[in-house]
Parts: sequence; structure tokens; C-alpha cells
Amino acid sequence: MPLPQVQMPRYPVQAMTTAFHVEGAMEPIGPVINYLNDVNRQHIPFLDATVSALTPGPMGKIVRSQLVVPKTDIVAIYLDNAEAQSSVQLLKRIERCIAYLPSLVCRAEFHMGTDTRWQDMFSLLAGDFFAVTAATVFPIIALPGPFPPQANLLILNRLHVRMLHLDQA
Repeated sequence: MPLPQVQMPRYPVQAMTTAFHVEGAMEPIGPVINYLNDVNRQHIPFLDATVSALTPGPMGKIVRSQLVVPKTDIVAIYLDNAEAQSSVQLLKRIERCIAYLPSLVCRAEFHMGTDTRWQDMFSLLAGDFFAVTAATVFPIIALPGPFPPQANLLILNRLHVRMLHLDQA
């Protein structure tokens, strides 16, 4: 008798990469941040994906049932699902910061350890992907599709943070 098929959770997501805006779904194995930070996983699959280039050109929209993106190219991921968001563990200490990334600026609550200085947080992360909360996103280019201007939770890739400072507002 064959074993029953394991049902993977499927979460709607939007991802900004260095060159594209991706809308689709992700089926993480385990907690989302652990899945993204798995050192054995070099690419992230997206399902039922619509892809648009961030720069104008003849590409138009590409629609594919499956595609993979090198995780080093992923700048930000918006999880449009409360269950997926609740799987993300957050540290308790919060600093309001502004991060500058390719294509967008993100003003948010950055979570860190109790003894961590905000200037050192990226050096102490276990992986490249980390979550911020109460995020406001400001695109610095005209985006080809909607990316939420407000998000309860947003996942960023520290490899693409070009500049970071405290929010003095």
C-alpha cells in the first residue's frame, strides 16, 4: 500500500528580486525562515508564478506553473498569509530602522537579541533572511506590479541591505 501524500502548506507570496517582481505561491518545508535560510537550498521554487521585470523592456509578464529563483537574488518577500506569518519566530527587542535595498526602502521594526546593538545585528544573524514587522515600503522605482505599501511582516535578505540607520522620526 503506498504511503499517503504529505500535504505541504502553500502560501501566497510576492517577492522582489534584484531584477523581477514575482507573484505566486511558496510551499516551505517547515518554518518559513528556516526554509529560506537552509544552507543546502540554493534556489527557492515559486508556484503559479507571474513574473514582471523591474526595468522597462519587451519581456512583458511571464506566467509559469513553476519556476525557481536563486535565493541570493531575492531582496524581499511578502507573505500574504497569517499562518505563514505566525511560523516566523521573532526576537523580543525592537529597534525602528530604515533599510535601503535595491528598488525599495523599508521602514520597520527590526528584531534582535537583548544584548545586540542595532549596528551589529546583521553580523549576528544565523542566515541571510530575517523578518521585520510593522513595515512601510517605499518603492524607489516604478514597480511593474503591486507590492504592499504596508505589511505586518516582511522578510528581507541582508545581502541586499545597502544602508541601514535608526528611524529618528
